[in-house]
Parts: sequence; C-alpha cells; structure tokens
Amino acid sequence: MQDTSALYKEIIASENHWFEVALAIGDRGLLTDERNNVLIFGDTAILVDTGGADTAFREDILMSMTTKHSVFNENYPVVGSAIAGEIDITLLKPVATIPRMARLAPYVRVTDGERHSEWLPKGIYYVDTRQTSNNSNGLDIVTIHGYDAMLMFEQNYPSDSTHNYPLLDTTMVQFIADSAGVPVDPRTFTRMNKSYKFSLPVGYSSREMLGIIAASYGGNFIISDEGQLLLIKIGDLPKETNYLVTESGDVLVFGDTKILV
Repeated sequence: MQDTSALYKEIIASENHWFEVALAIGDRGLLTDERNNVLIFGDTAILVDTGGADTAFREDILMSMTTKHSVFNENYPVVGSAIAGEIDITLLKPVATIPRMARLAPYVRVTDGERHSEWLPKGIYYVDTRQTSNNSNGLDIVTIHGYDAMLMFEQNYPSDSTHNYPLLDTTMVQFIADSAGVPVDPRTFTRMNKSYKFSLPVGYSSREMLGIIAASYGGNFIISDEGQLLLIKIGDLPKETNYLVTESGDVLVFGDTKILV
C-alpha cells in the first residue's frame, strides 16, 4: 500500500475523476513542455538527470500500458517464492532507439480535470522484448514486454569472502540485494524478526535463496512499486485482502468454506 497525499484522497473520493499515466524510459529523461513536446537547444534535445514522471511519455504517445503483480506464483497460496512482476506497453515509436534492458518506470496520478495529484511510481521494469510494427494508420508502433528487477537475482549466489557462515538472514538478503544493485524496502527487515541463519549457498541462484528465506517467514519476495525488494508475509495481508483469490478475482474455497489467510 502506497502513501498518498490528502489531495489524492480528496480527488479520488469525488465522482468525477480519472487516472493519468506516464512512462519514463531509460535512466535519463527528455525535458518536455506542457504539451509533451521535447524541448530542443540547437539540434539537441535537453536531457535531465532523472527519467521521472514529469519528463516521461504521456497519453499522446502511450497507447496502452498494463502491469501484472502477484503475491503468489500460482492461483493458490504458495510460499517460498521470489515473484517477478511484468509490464506490457504499446506506444508510438519514439525517435530514439529503445535499447535492450532499458529501464521502464511507469507512473499514475488522479485528476478531476482541474486538480492533479502527485505522481505515484508503479514499479521499475526492464525491457525483455520489443517489436516494431505498423498500425492501420501507417504509424510505427512499438510493443514492449518487460520484467521487474526480480530477474536481476537469476544469477548464481555471489562469491563472498566478506562474511562468515552460517549467515544471518537479514545480512544475506542485504548482500544479495547489494550484489544485484536492488534496494531493499525497509519493511522487509521489520518483518524478518526471527534471526534465522543460513549456510553458504552452493549451487543456488540468488533468487532461489530469496525463496528459501521467504519460506522460513511464511511469505514471498516481490518488487514493490518503488522498485525495492519486499517480503510479503501471508499473515500480514490486510483484512480486506484476507480471502485468497485467483487471478480473475474468484475467491478460493475448500469445500464450502472460503480460505482465510
């Protein structure tokens, strides 16, 4: 759950509101005007230091954008996983080439046409596949599929001459995250309060070790909307989501009883 401003809550409570989206591609953004036209100095587009929402592509370029996140790998509750999020994007082909593994940062805000809330990050992803085609109007269209930073942990557990094993679980998670360049959500260490220790992993990937650690806490690792490694414990799910559901939103039952977590 993301923290939102009073303005966000006020706008979303009104009957007349809708959501706007933005997509930053790459680690740096292009400076644009209010109409999303790229500002030029001579023949050069003006770059800014970050690819945030204010310098991102907007609805006049974006044709569709969807993200997929799950707390479970399956349609039923399973713990001990490190689950990757996915993004699918269709947009008009930009002038610049979108490189392989380019960083994708989607944002969303709510508006009533006059007021606009803050931009909320909705994850950090990386291009997996991209394909260019022509639509019925003869325009060049780019279709992108990407995964979040969980795939950075597919590498073998990193060589380690720094720590003594068995290693404290929180230290191991921080070491894995640092080795992949992925920040850890502070809530993760608050939830990891049992001080388990693990031997030096041999023949395991970092992602597999994250799954093993998550299993010891009855949960799974995901990448948060802020792009950070986050442990989700089943027992910590809020009451309004305590019924287990399938991907289509159907409540799972055991006999005639809904499954509570």
